[in-house]
Amino acid sequence: MGSRVARFLRSQAGLARALWWWVRGRTAVGPDDVPLPYNGLDGAVIGTITVVGVLETVVVHVLVTWAPLRWPLLVLSLYGVLGLLAFDRTMRQHPHLLRSGALLLRSGPFRTVRIPLEDLVAVRRQVRSDHRTTLELGDGALALSFMGATGVELRFSPAATVEVDGRAHEVDRVSFAARDPDATVRLLRERTASADR
Repeated sequence: MGSRVARFLRSQAGLARALWWWVRGRTAVGPDDVPLPYNGLDGAVIGTITVVGVLETVVVHVLVTWAPLRWPLLVLSLYGVLGLLAFDRTMRQHPHLLRSGALLLRSGPFRTVRIPLEDLVAVRRQVRSDHRTTLELGDGALALSFMGATGVELRFSPAATVEVDGRAHEVDRVSFAARDPDATVRLLRERTASADR
């Protein structure tokens, strides 16, 4: 019970920080990092849900006149809209990062997996949209999806060692989501080719 409460409080603090960073224009990207965004194609969905949430908030606040119910509903509705916007911002503020010799795959501030690139032998676009969980690991493969989809696949020989939740795993295939898979593939191929020279 205590760990669930702690996780909940951490997630709420993270959402509050995302809103604060949004106001200040901050991102979790260093000066030498190359950001590889993975969300953004969901903008229409986020926008639609936000507009509907604001309309619902106004309608409920006008229709419900009993104060003991009206004000808690207003607070909950505003919390829902702000929570959605904060969640979207945290994904934008924590893109994947290409660093010297490594690729950091991230799912917002919630998960980071460092992929060493020294044994990368192939990069290709491969779209899959049937992932059931954000992180899938098994049979020598790792997939970090966004909204159930990945668009770039990396191949390693020998297998790369990655750390997930404090445990090391050997993987020869890594798939991840990218807003622009073609540009991401080109960039990774260029970086790998220049590192081999």
